[in-house]
Amino acid sequence: MAKKKVLLIDGDILIYKIATMNEIDTHWGDGLWTLHCDAKVCMDDVYSQIDDLGAQLEADDYVVALTDKNNFRKDVLPTYKANRKLKRKPMVLNTLREYVMKNHNGVIYKNLEADDVLGIMATEPTKEERIIVSIDKDLKQIPSLLSVDGHVVTETPKRLADYWFMIQTMAGDAVDGYTGIPSVGVKTAEKLISKYTNVPILDLWKIVVGMFKDKGYTEAEALQQARVARILRHGEYNKTTGEVKLWMQ
Repeated sequence: MAKKKVLLIDGDILIYKIATMNEIDTHWGDGLWTLHCDAKVCMDDVYSQIDDLGAQLEADDYVVALTDKNNFRKDVLPTYKANRKLKRKPMVLNTLREYVMKNHNGVIYKNLEADDVLGIMATEPTKEERIIVSIDKDLKQIPSLLSVDGHVVTETPKRLADYWFMIQTMAGDAVDGYTGIPSVGVKTAEKLISKYTNVPILDLWKIVVGMFKDKGYTEAEALQQARVARILRHGEYNKTTGEVKLWMQ
């Protein structure tokens, strides 16, 4: 018997994109502009896009992961996503969050981002075939099935997922407000450790720490970057208490 196929959908990206693209600016003349958005149109778009994903990937069910209001990474690195505080959010974003939670199998885990929810659900023991659906590059860290475009599904083995975790640790993410190794982007990080794709994670970590030290950083500082970069997997989170087991803890 075929396994039940369940889509794990990145709800943060889904609703942000829909909420943004449906905002309409109107010029009424004499320098007067207004911005409006029809929440009903956005809800219909959410429904349609989820329905399309289900049909394209021949899924039996789905969940939509969303980010909690609290984020454990801010305790690890206080500046994490601090650069987003003043950025305006789409007008109907909270309305769509409520809509998804009520009508579309929305899932929020205390203190976690949507990526972590996806990572945990994709790696926990199950008889289901679970597929992460997201364009977020961070999900390459998860040993799982992944669909970036909603059509093609690829499998990321654990060794490669660990390799991408180390790349993200080195590269950092300016959008999320953590530096990695300054001046090292994703492409540079790939070049630096490309010959270590088959090296066990703890051995690869020693190599990466050495690269941080070469730039004047301590192992503790490297570990801070790794803990922020890591997307959680099964066994690294307590669903009852909301406690996170930090990497290398």
